[in-house]
Amino acid sequence: MSGIKRFSALSAAAMLLIASLAACGESESSDPAVTTAPSGEEAVTEAEETLSDIEMRALIADNLPEADYGGYNFRIVTEADQEQFLVVEEATGDVINDAVYERNQRVSERFNCTFSTIVEADYGSNGNFMSKAVLAGEDAFDLGATHEVNTGAVMLKGIFKNWYDLSRVDFSQPWWSRSCVEDLTYSKVCLIAIGDFALPAIGRTYCMFFDKVAADSYGITGIYDTVMDGKWTIDLLSSLTQDIYVDLDGDNQRDDSDYYGFATGVASNVGAYLWAFDNPICARNSDGTVSVVIHTSKMTSILEKLNTLMFDNPGTFYDKSNSSSVYWHNGGREMFQRSQCVFANGFMEMAITNFRELEHDYGIIPYPKWEEAQTDYRSLVDGGHVALVVPMTVQDDDKVGTIIEALNAEGYKTVTPVFIETALKVKYARDNESVQVIDMLIANRIFDFGYVYDCWGGCGFWLEGLVQGKKTDFESYYAKNEKKILKNYQKVFDLFESMANA
Repeated sequence: MSGIKRFSALSAAAMLLIASLAACGESESSDPAVTTAPSGEEAVTEAEETLSDIEMRALIADNLPEADYGGYNFRIVTEADQEQFLVVEEATGDVINDAVYERNQRVSERFNCTFSTIVEADYGSNGNFMSKAVLAGEDAFDLGATHEVNTGAVMLKGIFKNWYDLSRVDFSQPWWSRSCVEDLTYSKVCLIAIGDFALPAIGRTYCMFFDKVAADSYGITGIYDTVMDGKWTIDLLSSLTQDIYVDLDGDNQRDDSDYYGFATGVASNVGAYLWAFDNPICARNSDGTVSVVIHTSKMTSILEKLNTLMFDNPGTFYDKSNSSSVYWHNGGREMFQRSQCVFANGFMEMAITNFRELEHDYGIIPYPKWEEAQTDYRSLVDGGHVALVVPMTVQDDDKVGTIIEALNAEGYKTVTPVFIETALKVKYARDNESVQVIDMLIANRIFDFGYVYDCWGGCGFWLEGLVQGKKTDFESYYAKNEKKILKNYQKVFDLFESMANA
């Protein structure tokens, strides 16, 4: 079993982003046969604190041995819309494409290997491909980098390796999300991991956008100060937007032709409030096991407030008329892109994929807290991002682990800074305050065990469904469905326990 060593956050103030990604807490195991060079704050001297983010990242050794894999073709299963972040054929001049290309070239040249992708019709087909291949004993792929929640369901077939059994993978390194240890490890078993090779795990972090010019015109000022003072709450969002509505086409119909204070989708971006309000589905116990903790005293109040915001607030655009409509998932994005709202919710990557040509000035802020007393702003990462899994059929754990570790290390050093600094901050984000908020969003990303392993039968999508149905009685809903969801999660727990005791 690999050594998962203690890792402390980098202490330099300028390294907020690195610190947020690196703090991993106590180790799960230790292998005295695996030795590493100093990492984290041990590797950082006072003289180095003045270096840039990219220069600091480059100083962190990946501790991998030199190896020649004889041109080995490393095969990655993924979705068509994610492939651009994993494997590209050539440099094109696009800043992110070229960073991805350079990352892969470095790893390829270092270990004499190549990269290819296996792309089926959709994430469901990818899951079927992985299942059939592994259950048939076929050595068909080396890494799954595919839809997180669907992969969590496929996991129940027992086809993925425990990441702690890959000797070259070191979760103490900053290119692995701290959630690998803190949230996704159960009794020293981790089956789905989040690393910097999975770039969409950053880009698909939920956030809010606001039109700075429109906000000023409505007397809404000091938003960033409000956020930094910890006072950005759901009540404040509702009060600021409730009186902002303009019937632009004069037809006396509230529709997508009008102007609103707040625009939102209907699906997962509503469900994300569960985590924004610090009410996770699962929590890790002191003994390393996990418990279902969604049933809290404030769940009914959460539903009441969200129902008020979505249905009773005149300033909210919330269109649930058609589940196939673009507004179902992306109501905020669509309205904000057309300058028809002040506030909107969405993913961080929309700053690149959708808003790069916007003429008006906008800002990026987190989802609101439940109340000011809540310690942190928390941000769910949408389950459609790629998560990393290794099939049981891998023939050479050392080779595959080395390549995976190298891809994530190089991603951390070369691609992630480009994505954050160049794309989100320098080139497309519009102000220094957004820079600070992006760091905060990444630091506080959530990978809830109960969401990742929802298996399409847990309660990861309860909140959005209850709001869609205008329901506020959580107690009766939970009582009716408790046995079903606990049975669903028990299957997950049982698989982890069997692997932990193997």
